[in-house]
Amino acid sequence: MKVLIMGSGGREHALGWKIKQSPLLTDLFFVPGNPGTAELGQNVALDGDDALVDFAREHRLDLVVVGPELPLVNGIADRLAEVGVPCFGPSAAAARLEGSKAFAKEVMDATSIPTAAYQTFTELDPALAYVAEQNLPIVVKADGLAGGKGVTICQTEQEAGEALREALEGGRFGDAGRTVVVEEFLTGTEASVHLICDGERIVPLITAQDHKTLYEDGKGPNTGGMGTFAPSPMVTPELMTRIEEEIAAPVMKHMNDQGQPFRGVLFAGLMLTWNGPKVLEFNVRFGDPETQVLLPLLESDLLPILHQAATGNLRTEPALKWRGGHAVCVVLAADGYPRSPRKGDKITGVGAYEQGVVFQAGTKRDGHGGLVTNGGRVLGLTAWDQSLQSARTRAYQLVDKIDFAGKHYRRDIGGASR
Repeated sequence: MKVLIMGSGGREHALGWKIKQSPLLTDLFFVPGNPGTAELGQNVALDGDDALVDFAREHRLDLVVVGPELPLVNGIADRLAEVGVPCFGPSAAAARLEGSKAFAKEVMDATSIPTAAYQTFTELDPALAYVAEQNLPIVVKADGLAGGKGVTICQTEQEAGEALREALEGGRFGDAGRTVVVEEFLTGTEASVHLICDGERIVPLITAQDHKTLYEDGKGPNTGGMGTFAPSPMVTPELMTRIEEEIAAPVMKHMNDQGQPFRGVLFAGLMLTWNGPKVLEFNVRFGDPETQVLLPLLESDLLPILHQAATGNLRTEPALKWRGGHAVCVVLAADGYPRSPRKGDKITGVGAYEQGVVFQAGTKRDGHGGLVTNGGRVLGLTAWDQSLQSARTRAYQLVDKIDFAGKHYRRDIGGASR
């Protein structure tokens, strides 16, 4: 099979790393890819979606796997369908589950899916008045896509006011912040659940748990993710069944009933509360860095599963096979992340490691062929072993082997603090 993966981050490197192992694979392309993906297949520079669709048609691709959310929200799956190329990822209409938090809340309301209490606003004064009546802390979310930086957990009314002004009047998030969702702060344990869907059928992956804040002990600004581990000990088989039946299945049915069947991966960010699981958000693509711990534990061939989902023929039997044990991913971030990450610092120590892999994200080659930083989250260092503690130990041994100026990472990934 000829496969193209869209994206340039650690998620796409991890997808390529796993797909490369499939005996069905003949050719693997990345658009645009990164130095790590270049070792797995061919990086291709294409100028826009028109060029990508032309490339897919001309090369008679069997599957396009879309990593980031923006191309999906902009309709790349629809464009590929027009030329007969299967795409793992939902249509633009179905991608609104991530592209608009207000739309996702409306779907949850319509299907009675448990989520945080909320209100949606386009003007500052009503939003400030609402905040004044709520308990603290409170959460302010940009409605649209904001690169993982559109969520602010506000401990005080003043912080909430600043977040609202930045979005609604300051234009911090552009069009994505012209509408905001202000919602109840939920307490509990977070869990990330990925469910592969073909519009009707669902195949769940094992769960992962992300660490979002920049610093240990849940402190500092939210990021796109500073590390993750799998599986989550909080999600029992019984709880997973509830998640499938009470959250995923109603969403699939609702989208189908609306003439917008969902094909791809539904990534549900959950808060496991005393009253059961509640949805924090839906994403319509694989999580990053969650993908970097899920795929090393998957023994089944990923490629046919993605193709089946993309073509509406997902097989729910036999069940997926997993390696067992645990995996931990520690993200190495650049100095200044997430606001203004520094670029161009030389990276040393990246190589092949036993029971561990380095997934590249914010990297590039300099004029001399050396590897340098080129983004906020630079590398994802993933290791696996039978116990969570031994997987953590292996992951942090990788951290010690790799270096660049300003290297920042959390020291509690997979530990008690989330």
